[in-house]
Amino acid sequence: MEASLETRQSPPAERGAGALPNVIVIGAQKCGTSTLHYYMGFHPEVSTSDPKELNFFIEATNWDRGLDWYRGHFDPAKAVRLESSPNYTTWPHHEDIPKRMAEVVPDAKLIFVVRDPVARIEAHWVHNYAKRRERGSVIETITHPNTTYLLRSRYFMQLERFLEFYDREQILVFQQSDLRDRRDEQLREVFEFVGADPTFRHKAFDTVRHRTAKKRRATKAGMKVQEWSRTDFGKRIPKVFWNYAEAGLRLSRPIERPNLRDQLPDDVLEVLRDDALKLREFTGRDFANWSIW
Repeated sequence: MEASLETRQSPPAERGAGALPNVIVIGAQKCGTSTLHYYMGFHPEVSTSDPKELNFFIEATNWDRGLDWYRGHFDPAKAVRLESSPNYTTWPHHEDIPKRMAEVVPDAKLIFVVRDPVARIEAHWVHNYAKRRERGSVIETITHPNTTYLLRSRYFMQLERFLEFYDREQILVFQQSDLRDRRDEQLREVFEFVGADPTFRHKAFDTVRHRTAKKRRATKAGMKVQEWSRTDFGKRIPKVFWNYAEAGLRLSRPIERPNLRDQLPDDVLEVLRDDALKLREFTGRDFANWSIW
């Protein structure tokens, strides 16, 4: 049973500090949310949460920490307060997230970044394969009922759950490719949408981040080294040491990204296509560069 907002408590030191967010990036995973969060953090009017993914509205993670814990991640002096949690769009893997969100921040603006659904699945698979989380072959992994590969690429299905609680005007949807290929224009649209100065620009906006092509798959020994690096002792050692250890001992290997367009079953492609048509109608964007057409 969910604890009520009144009964959930935060540590005394955090109580009363901070402010609630008024902008939430709800997804999608592997669609540039980390890059967007990074860029927005340079705007002087924006307070971005650290860590990026608070996952507060997911019952199984941080919901029971309470509102004071949540407020503590944002600067009340900033006009725009942002968190970015792509796990918010994983229904039905996680349920009732829009309801909880609307209970706490009904006036928040939501940002949903999307990309070619098949390309997103490929990047998602590479991300998990690098961490040795696969469940057999590529297709077996993607279609496994306990994974969220397909759920996360059904963008309109995820968005529909939020439309029960938020008005269309509160939601901005755009493509990852816009953030990559026309970055200044897209950031200007984002800043204007959230109520920050849209003319602001920073040299960090020239930086390209989080390229899937650079990911490598750790060996079993490499996974053990990664575990050591995350221990209290390991955290006291400079990160550059662990990077050199991985490279010098060859504890990881390059990953060949799969071409899923010709491997996904027709019924899966049809589901993704139907969802994309609904998203096209909702946004007025044609997504003509997507491979599912």
